[in-house]
Amino acid sequence: MKKSGILFAVVGSLIGIGMLLSAYGNYVIFEDLVQGDGDVKPEQNLVVEIELDRADTQTGIYAVQIIDFKGSTITANILDPSDSVIESQLINEEVYEGLFELTSSGVYKLSIENEGEQIKIVGVIGPEPDDWKRSMGLSSMYILFIGLIGMAGLAVYLVINRKKNAS
Repeated sequence: MKKSGILFAVVGSLIGIGMLLSAYGNYVIFEDLVQGDGDVKPEQNLVVEIELDRADTQTGIYAVQIIDFKGSTITANILDPSDSVIESQLINEEVYEGLFELTSSGVYKLSIENEGEQIKIVGVIGPEPDDWKRSMGLSSMYILFIGLIGMAGLAVYLVINRKKNAS
């Protein structure tokens, strides 16, 4: 029984570490992103702005989420510091993510236009996360997965061990 207690502690620790890394990884990934949301009426725009430095990153990321998507016509435009459209995308799904290249340093804007009925929209824009930030999210997932498999294996081990002891 002492052996199973140690195994429970190890597996529980793996799950706890995985959860902490997951929370920290999400914080690190999303700390540089700017979010805007609102009920956007027809012919109205939702604009989200962020200051980006080309020396820090060459690529930006944006995402649009449409709450209760009903097939509305939504257009997402990325405007560079000179207010020129550098990326335009017709959104026909509930969640859309895209990348854009930075042309220069300055304020970039995500402009979301609604041509249908009033709908709740969430827009996010910011620098593309570094590889180490993404790897933190993946490593936490692997640690959680190993911990959960260990928990299931430990449960099977205890059931088999209990049957052996009972007979």
